[in-house]
Amino acid sequence: MTDRKKRRAAFLIVLLLILTIPVSAEAASRGVYYRPALTFVARNAPSDMILRMDFQRNGETIPVYLHREDRLWESYFRFYRQTAQDVRPLYGNRADFRDVTLYVITGGQRIQVPLPEDSLEKMTMDDFFMLDTSDYSLRFGLPLGRAVLLFFLRLAITLSAALLVLYLFQYRWRKSWLVVLITNLVCQGGLSLFVSNWINFNPKLIAVHIMVMLAVLIIQIPLFWWLLDENGSYESVSYAVWSNVATGILNSIILINFPL
Repeated sequence: MTDRKKRRAAFLIVLLLILTIPVSAEAASRGVYYRPALTFVARNAPSDMILRMDFQRNGETIPVYLHREDRLWESYFRFYRQTAQDVRPLYGNRADFRDVTLYVITGGQRIQVPLPEDSLEKMTMDDFFMLDTSDYSLRFGLPLGRAVLLFFLRLAITLSAALLVLYLFQYRWRKSWLVVLITNLVCQGGLSLFVSNWINFNPKLIAVHIMVMLAVLIIQIPLFWWLLDENGSYESVSYAVWSNVATGILNSIILINFPL
């Protein structure tokens, strides 16, 4: 690759990345606003299970039912600020939940679950609890093993798609496969880490996720144009586009349907 071609590729990357910054910043700010104050994660939750939080305000009990979201083997029960205006939660910290009682309603039973007040972070924007459906106990935070498993599951799915498209484009050189493998390990690994932090966002607000995938495409087009010289420049750019279409679709499916 000539020095002139390298300069053009570098200029293209910088220019297009700069164009994504305003949209990404706006989308990120909206994502933070729509975060729930609390998320309870339960594995294999009964289909009729409901979570309710009873707030005490001025001597009156105000029940708030948590929004349920099912993702394969996990269910998320979310407490949103904007849907609980009567109790006016501010940050989701221990001050907001000092007089709150949490109930699990399932199978015709109402089970009171102690909310560990000391585990609520002070001035936090989002807290997570794992809810054990066998004894309905709470554990603050999300297990590390869960995060590692989901990370490698997402990475394996998207990486397999990128390599399959490479094979369909009839790339056979070892160099081509190493370039695509290393590039996608970095890019798709970064996307998998990004998705792992999306659990407490409103999944309908995927603008940030789309912009990140676009940034990956912007990086890969000149990179593959430079390094994938097995079948010519046109084929390398075409591969970059179609592989990102495939991985982008899979990442969107993962974002909306898979545990995060």
